[in-house]
Amino acid sequence: MRRLVVKCCLAWMLIAPAASAQHGREAAAEELVAAVADHRLVLLGEMHGTREIPMLVGDVVERMSRSEPVLLALEIHSGEHARLAAYMDGDGSAAQRESLRKSPFWSVAPERNDGRRSEDMLDLVERVRGLRESGRDVAILPFDVSGGVSRGSQWRDQAMAAHLRSAYGALPRGRLLALTGNVHAMRERPGYAPPQLQEPMGAYLQDLAPLSVEISAREGAFHACTVDGCGPVPVGHAGTAGAQRDGSPFHHRIVLLRFTPARQVGQATD
Repeated sequence: MRRLVVKCCLAWMLIAPAASAQHGREAAAEELVAAVADHRLVLLGEMHGTREIPMLVGDVVERMSRSEPVLLALEIHSGEHARLAAYMDGDGSAAQRESLRKSPFWSVAPERNDGRRSEDMLDLVERVRGLRESGRDVAILPFDVSGGVSRGSQWRDQAMAAHLRSAYGALPRGRLLALTGNVHAMRERPGYAPPQLQEPMGAYLQDLAPLSVEISAREGAFHACTVDGCGPVPVGHAGTAGAQRDGSPFHHRIVLLRFTPARQVGQATD
């Protein structure tokens, strides 16, 4: 499905021009954990299809799970739940990872891949599985419309919000982190939005006091689908970093040093 690429709002600039990408990511993880404060629901708005964001989210889950349960919700078809659960209960072997690759969600050709599936996202799944194996109270929840069947963008955002609401209600303690496209993570529909933009998922969850965060970058590219097709898309203006003013669709913006297009499923790791 082609997506509207919206780059806007949020803020949390990492001023470290001479720092390595690794240092920038670690600093971003610390900043994000601090920003979460007492919010139990966190909506992480991303540009799909980067190598950096899955690594950053893994860093955040690792830090948070040191002291409390963490449920990581991913914008993956809910029909993948059984496969993901089996992988989380497994040993992370190459054969088990290959089994995930062959599932309907993950086995999408690059020219139709909107960036949500990649070796980098599989690495994130494996990292959370490893945390669980080490004794951390962590789990993964796929919350997108099962099988990709949708009655339109508005219905889809409502359905995803309902899925997260149900998961939140079943979580007695700890955090629910939802990694999703930046439009879905908005707390409200922005005034600059084009007429076709739906009321975002986050707008339906405001009574749960979520923290809406956009993750952007200074430079680089991400893999996404636009009106011109699917492939690398250059990073645009990252916007002002830091806590956002009233009226912004996000509460905060994290600005990484660089985005790198994600590795396609099946692409050799390095």
